[in-house]
Amino acid sequence: MKIKVSKVFADFINKTAKELGFEVSAKVVELSENSYRWNVDSDIFRALDYGDYDICSRTGKAIMLVYPENYFACPNYLTTYQLNQEFKKYNVSSLEDLKSMIKNMCEI
Repeated sequence: MKIKVSKVFADFINKTAKELGFEVSAKVVELSENSYRWNVDSDIFRALDYGDYDICSRTGKAIMLVYPENYFACPNYLTTYQLNQEFKKYNVSSLEDLKSMIKNMCEI
């Protein structure tokens, strides 16, 4: 499994949340350049470097985390850059480490 914004990784986040008992729903979204800069990351070049930005369509992609209504929380967005930084920070070397990293990143 590659650590990047993808439907496979979003599904893995959903399965991990269900398994570890925290409530979040993850899905991949495509955003216009302005919406990406406003909601996700103002550095569009970092998104380009990590493969989250498509020059031709001028859209960026991210994993959107949606929380239950009773949490009163705005959606959060994960980028490939953030996922890779956390992967290095937690020194992930096993599936359990990866699940723990996801829980720490996504849980409120």
